[in-house]
Amino acid sequence: MKTRRLCAVIAAAATLLGGMAFGTAGAYAAGSASIEVRHSQKGHTYSAYKFASLTVDGDAVQVDTDADWVTAVTDAVAAANNNMDPVVSMPSEYDSNPAAFAATKTGDNDAAWFRTFAASLAVGDGVVADKTVAGNGGTAAIGSLEEGWYLITDVDKDGGRGTNAIVATTLNGVAATFKVKGDPATGQGKINAVGMFVAKNENEPDQPGKTADTITTTEGVSIGQTVAYTITLDIPNAAEGYDKYPYFVKDVASKGLTVNKDFKAVVRAADGTETNMPFTYVTVPTVGADGKTTTVLGFDLANKSGQLVITYTAVVDKDIIDMGNKVTNKAAVSRDTEVWNTPVEFDSYTGGFSFHKYGVGSDANGLAGAKFHVFEGTEVSQTPLKFIKIVDGEYRLAEANENGAVADVETTTGDVKIMGLKSGKYTLKETGFASGYAKNFVPIFTVELAVNQETGKSTFKLVGANNLGLASRLDEGMSDKAIQVKNVKNVTQLPLTGAMGTALFTIAALVMAGAGLALVLRFRESDTPMAV
Repeated sequence: MKTRRLCAVIAAAATLLGGMAFGTAGAYAAGSASIEVRHSQKGHTYSAYKFASLTVDGDAVQVDTDADWVTAVTDAVAAANNNMDPVVSMPSEYDSNPAAFAATKTGDNDAAWFRTFAASLAVGDGVVADKTVAGNGGTAAIGSLEEGWYLITDVDKDGGRGTNAIVATTLNGVAATFKVKGDPATGQGKINAVGMFVAKNENEPDQPGKTADTITTTEGVSIGQTVAYTITLDIPNAAEGYDKYPYFVKDVASKGLTVNKDFKAVVRAADGTETNMPFTYVTVPTVGADGKTTTVLGFDLANKSGQLVITYTAVVDKDIIDMGNKVTNKAAVSRDTEVWNTPVEFDSYTGGFSFHKYGVGSDANGLAGAKFHVFEGTEVSQTPLKFIKIVDGEYRLAEANENGAVADVETTTGDVKIMGLKSGKYTLKETGFASGYAKNFVPIFTVELAVNQETGKSTFKLVGANNLGLASRLDEGMSDKAIQVKNVKNVTQLPLTGAMGTALFTIAALVMAGAGLALVLRFRESDTPMAV
């Protein structure tokens, strides 16, 4: 069988860079080596499976894959190779001894490879563990082992599996040459003795929760709006037993969000009390070439329990329009900044409404030249919103203090579309009139906008006061059809529907009554005798 001879120091370092302890405690009789499981958990069983022999030969260690494990180790090596970018391959000389290839992973960048290798190494059907030990809440020893390289599995009382570990026992005769170096990113950072490892009783970190403030969640977002985001995650139970428990949270905001560097974190206990949690910016909010903003926070959760709660803010910017009126925010967690769990995604939508301006006669299909102000809410006494013109008749809400922002929205065709708004009520008032049209009949109307936060679709309707009935739409419910807004040149052209029709008939009646009264008075005057 092809073997690989390695300097003992290098072999040990390679194993430990993968997050697994590899060590020796001096000369032992056959079958008397042991492995210590630090921070073992009650209700868990730790089983040792020897998959390779380690033989000391002078100043080197010979690695030989056990015959029954060649296929399993080969598959695990392939999984680790395929997880690399770019993908790597195992030279054919290791086909019958894949464990020797694994022992060559000595570089500082091989930690991720080893973690995938360990996670992928599977126990075959019918394979019996060499030794097992029950966790006791402290240090548990797996004793009476042959010297070699072992897969340690962790199974709880309910059959749930923890993270695999690859651990070497003692090696006779080379104790002084082994340099133990644990990987802090996988909970092995405090390992400074041979023949032991820290039990990692959690699998891949659970997916965190990601929410936003109530307004964003229910109403969506407007350009310029500040959104308060919250990331929550349950601290793994195993963290309480660690001397060091690195944990990383990555937040990726899409183009259309300007992320503030105002991240804060607390640990929330079961009773609701909160204590500040320090962290480091592994990556400060950084905008990439694709417009996405990435932030990575580093925590040490050793001896912590409860929930980790992270808050920060971001401002919705004009690029949300280019992103299809949608911004996306994702959060993921990792133990090592290399392998991240499936991120949780939170989406927010902005929306808008449209109206069609028309007049009379030749302007019945569209009226150019009219200008409107748009107010948030149902009143027109406040400051109007400001907009940026995209193309003729299309406007988006302006960012704060954005150059080129105007209050007037107008069109040369009669069609107006306003974008970048969250759900709510908006009141429009005509402020500029087309030539030849009456200025005393002013369209003032309120639009209720609803932006669906599941689909992003905008629907709207007319609500509340509608001066002179100049705004209308055939369907009175929520729809995406444009609202029709009429301008007139004289009172006879006002809409004859609803309250406006009643008002016109009242005016006509008053005019006729006045005319009748004048005739009566004149008639009576004509019947009165002339004074002499």
